[in-house]
Amino acid sequence: FLPVLEEAGLMERLSQVMLYHSLTALNAWDAAGLKVPAVGVNFATQELRNPNLSENIKWELERFNLPPARLSVEILETVMTDRPDDVVTRNIAALSDLGCHIELDDFGTGHASISAVRRFNISRIKIDRSFVLRADRDPDQQKLIAAILTMAERLELETLAEGVETVGEHALLSQLGCDHVQGFGIGRPMPFDQTLDWMTAHEAKLQEAPEIGRNTR
Repeated sequence: FLPVLEEAGLMERLSQVMLYHSLTALNAWDAAGLKVPAVGVNFATQELRNPNLSENIKWELERFNLPPARLSVEILETVMTDRPDDVVTRNIAALSDLGCHIELDDFGTGHASISAVRRFNISRIKIDRSFVLRADRDPDQQKLIAAILTMAERLELETLAEGVETVGEHALLSQLGCDHVQGFGIGRPMPFDQTLDWMTAHEAKLQEAPEIGRNTR
């Protein structure tokens, strides 16, 4: 449906609605005593070309009484490889200066250069699902992920693997040192009113997990 929305000129409106619901959710989770450090919202090139974007986001954060660090701005890797214009560059820089986290989405699919990663002050790269698929059974996939994680470590970037669906994929990524994971293996998309119960149950499950002892000599 995204191409249809783009043709209708509604992409910017979609982003506004997504931002509103994301910040509303943060306030609700805070009120429930649940610890959610930040929420991520995708911004396509069309939205990033809005010269008022950073001011609009600043206004929304103030309206919800939330610090900018609670918002992660997710940018597709293709945005950086399509020779972004000055407005896009200024907006990304302004959002970073504001205190928002800048994340590079679908990393590995758009051939973004390391210099672009540094120039846009990226704080976390999201490893595309295509690298994660069957990674626990494919040595070549494991080598690619390991290479990405090594680069991220050298550049002091956090990492998140997208589309994790199986216990094997999750375990492998943990062993390789990936910081975060997301995907059906953790939880499926759900209506907001179901998130409170899910998060409470998930936190309880984590507390029940056995600790691995360490032998000392």
